[in-house]
Amino acid sequence: MIRRSSLVPRILSPRLAAVCAAALIFGAPAAMAQTPAANQNQQKPAAKPAANQQKPAAPQQQGAAPAGAGQGTSPQTAQQIPAVAIPWVKRCADEPQIKKQVCNMEQTIITDTGQFLVRFGLFEVKDDPKKMFTVAFPTGLLLRNGFRVALANEQPLTGTFVMCDERVCRGDIQVDQAFIDRMKKAPGLTLQVANSVGRIISYPIGLGEFGKLYDGPNTDQKAFEEQVAKIQEQVKARQQQLATEQQQMEQKTKQGLEKLGAEKLKQNPAPAQ
Repeated sequence: MIRRSSLVPRILSPRLAAVCAAALIFGAPAAMAQTPAANQNQQKPAAKPAANQQKPAAPQQQGAAPAGAGQGTSPQTAQQIPAVAIPWVKRCADEPQIKKQVCNMEQTIITDTGQFLVRFGLFEVKDDPKKMFTVAFPTGLLLRNGFRVALANEQPLTGTFVMCDERVCRGDIQVDQAFIDRMKKAPGLTLQVANSVGRIISYPIGLGEFGKLYDGPNTDQKAFEEQVAKIQEQVKARQQQLATEQQQMEQKTKQGLEKLGAEKLKQNPAPAQ
């Protein structure tokens, strides 16, 4: 099996790379769904996303389970982080070293403010039965636990991390054509990884476009960049909205403090000199 990193160049366009680079400066996402690391193998299959889901469901953040809680204990109410799916990218090219076609398919998920959440996809060599399911997560992970991927209504598979740089940790897991065929029909999948303190981060993601992408041609670069440009505009608008809301909040706080100070002066006037 040819290793993915030795053959495939980076496929991100400068525009998409800018999106992801900007996203990473916000830091790694908070823990989203907590389960003790020791009980990871006892977890149930991932929940099935809605059949018509095209975009990722918002990652869920749950508080720590109460001390001594068993498997039957209900989790605390989840907090959701708005998520945005960068369109799928497919790149197939002839590799002269092995004289075969190599294909790489990836999708990136970010928050609505541009924070990088996860990138995942497939790498395969034509006629090679061994395929690679690949992932990239923000740094700050419990690497020895690896990562897990579960198609809707299936038991999770566990993969290992290959390398980390200053921004992301990359991993892969060997799969076969049968897995890909099920992935093409599945409404979604769930990715899981443990953060540095052992809490599980879960990413339920819709797969509505994957089957069409897998069986179709290479991504149209111009159309892709136009879609990414629209997402960049949405991210910028959201950032500006949050900045405006923050300024308004700070102004209200300032006015409140000034009003409180004025009332205290009325109640306790300064002594005459």
